[in-house]
Amino acid sequence: MHWKFQKYAVLLAASLAIGQSAYAAPIPIGSITISGTEHQASTGAWDTGTVTATINGVSISVKYGQYSNPASVASALAATISQNCTSQVYAKATGAMISFYKKGTNVISSAKVTSTSDNPSVFSSSSFLVDGLSDILPPQITALSLSEGPPSVGVVITGVNFGNGGTVKIGGIPAAVVPNTWTSTSITVQIPAGLAAGTVADVIVTTWIMNIGQSFNFTVDPPFGCDWM
Repeated sequence: MHWKFQKYAVLLAASLAIGQSAYAAPIPIGSITISGTEHQASTGAWDTGTVTATINGVSISVKYGQYSNPASVASALAATISQNCTSQVYAKATGAMISFYKKGTNVISSAKVTSTSDNPSVFSSSSFLVDGLSDILPPQITALSLSEGPPSVGVVITGVNFGNGGTVKIGGIPAAVVPNTWTSTSITVQIPAGLAAGTVADVIVTTWIMNIGQSFNFTVDPPFGCDWM
């Protein structure tokens, strides 16, 4: 190989490697699973109905019928959501599960997916059920494992509606989240260094889903090994 072409090949490989390492897969804001099976009445009629996703007040629906199954309903709904220009999310189906992703910087304040039969007098419930994503609620902190402590101490934040990721700020400073501790009901963080002793700092959890925070107070003590002056 000519040295110039070899040099370009090396540079291209390095660029691709950098691009791959820098790429971060998008984080879903939530998911649902379609379950159930197509119902048939004693008369031989098959159930038909609608599965609807309503996100930020925008409703997008797909129909189901005799030949539908959970995976086909999920695939149709995900494709319809992603192709709709007014939708504020993208959706991806994997089998019967649909994962939802924000479009750009859209703030998702409400989301609900429902399934209804066209003939409820014959079919008491829809053939296909929706499990998972329901009305999205803002994060709510109910307790801290410590109400006060020095910088760098670990604190468990307990609450609800934390989703599957976001940010935590304490006294306006981003707090390090202990890896693999963010769940829908608890987050473990370290109190940031640099907060002055005696500060009553706001602990603010902001989720990926809503970009809306909810605060709780934490009193900063002197650093480990130091006395009040």
